[in-house]
Amino acid sequence: MKQFNKSTNILIFTFIITIFLFTSCTDDDVRNDPLSIIESSAPIQDQYIVVLKSDYEGKTTRKKLGYDAEIKQLRKEIPSKFSELNISNDQIKQTYGFALKGFTAVLNSNQLEKLRMDPRVKSIEQDYIISLGKPSGTPGGGGGGTDPAQETPWGINRIGGTTDGTGKTAWIIDSGIDSDHPDINVDVNRSRSYVTKGKYSIEDGNGHGTHVAGTVAALNNNIGVVGVAAGATIVALRVLDSRGSGQFSWTISALDYIAANGSAGDAVNMSLGPQSRYTDTAVDGAAEAVASLGIRIAIAAGNSSDDSLYYSPARVGLNNSNIYTVASMTSSDSWSSFSNYGTPVDVIAPGSSVKSTYKDGGYATLSGTSMASPHVCGLLLLGNVTTDGSVTRTGNSDSYPIAHN
Repeated sequence: MKQFNKSTNILIFTFIITIFLFTSCTDDDVRNDPLSIIESSAPIQDQYIVVLKSDYEGKTTRKKLGYDAEIKQLRKEIPSKFSELNISNDQIKQTYGFALKGFTAVLNSNQLEKLRMDPRVKSIEQDYIISLGKPSGTPGGGGGGTDPAQETPWGINRIGGTTDGTGKTAWIIDSGIDSDHPDINVDVNRSRSYVTKGKYSIEDGNGHGTHVAGTVAALNNNIGVVGVAAGATIVALRVLDSRGSGQFSWTISALDYIAANGSAGDAVNMSLGPQSRYTDTAVDGAAEAVASLGIRIAIAAGNSSDDSLYYSPARVGLNNSNIYTVASMTSSDSWSSFSNYGTPVDVIAPGSSVKSTYKDGGYATLSGTSMASPHVCGLLLLGNVTTDGSVTRTGNSDSYPIAHN
């Protein structure tokens, strides 16, 4: 059970995020044109996430070859290990070997049925599209010629102010990062993109990931904003495209990468998930595997005004000491009307009208549980999360402790 210095509630909240989403002819050509909003979440036809049992005999061993070499080797193994299925290399979309053993592939009905009967297989689930939710806030962009004077956003003050995070690492699983933003310390070498459309780049064409990163660790450098763990190193793991759309299988790849390359004491932020009720044991299991390594995870509860127990990965905050599911509150210590709730939610944090960094060197004020979660991610980098007061859900007696430094 998670330990707090003050009263503790074990609760869960889901994910959906509220920001402007942009679309264009190609995923990475998107910039500042608010043409349409992506709101749909749906299964991906004929694409499945296959998790293998722990005693599956692959040729690789954790960290023996290094992440890239092992993933490449696993990809070569699948067609031969499952030769009776006649799976081609083109059918294999992702392979996993650290947070879990398995792969994602496009399968026909015959291949799927044979895999379901294979004793080496632990689970098979259809891959699923996840996407960001309805817009709420004032996105900006284009830093311009003069950087704004530094200010401390209200949420940073509410949870106990900023602390030096230099030397600590936060992994941001999101829409990428503006890698040359003057207010964020990004480790480009360790960053990765799992988006398979458009240009292979960690650059944030949406703005969401950069906003999350700034709340965690914006520099204390006299410009813009300052983060919870100011100056911490940010590693960008891009799993959402410029429209804010991605696949659960990409998120599993990001978690697999962290399992191979992260260290105990690191923190992960996951402000993502499905917009309607959907659970996935593969993505949940990958998150739990990362947490078992001493790497702590903050997950947004979601913006559906619903019980987070029915959403992955938000539901994994339940009874996991290294995973915190986070609901959203306003600057008046009131419940954010959009926020998910429920037994997996551990804490509540500032999520309404939160100012932070944004794409193209800019800054933006946005709302959502996506904005609440990185406050807790920053606290997890600094040590144990304490609490300071509580927020009662509107029209309900449920009370959630406020995260604090």
